[in-house]
Amino acid sequence: MAHDLDRQTALEIRLAIEDLNTDFNHYLDHGDIDKLLDLFTDDVYYTHGDRRSNGRHELEQVFRRRTAAGPRTSRHLSSGLKIEIESAERARGTSVCVTFAADGLPPLSPAIPTLVADFEDLYVKCTDGRWRIKERHIRRIFVDPANTGPVGR
Repeated sequence: MAHDLDRQTALEIRLAIEDLNTDFNHYLDHGDIDKLLDLFTDDVYYTHGDRRSNGRHELEQVFRRRTAAGPRTSRHLSSGLKIEIESAERARGTSVCVTFAADGLPPLSPAIPTLVADFEDLYVKCTDGRWRIKERHIRRIFVDPANTGPVGR
């Protein structure tokens, strides 16, 4: 943790970043693309496997293609958020995300995880006072054989 921050500020940063990650999962799972995109900086760098997105516009195309592919149900469950606060405006984090996903509308069977991945993030506090994701790197750890790659390529 940045040593020049008081405990209250550090806690506020942690809570804001926890909320940011929770919002990511919720908006992604419920197809709220506009709110999802607002979680990222304009110059975001987002990777998942061999897919690279530079900037919010490219990332928007990924998420729009994902929803345009037809009905898809997903639930992203995150755990183990480890945050390193570098300053009052910058932090890094890692977490584990377990994904359940299938084409179609719920209820769906079986409930088998399609992916377990590490998220490696860089967060920044923007001029509007909100924390956003500047970089997100999704590292695949366990992959269901039917999962051929990130949706929205």
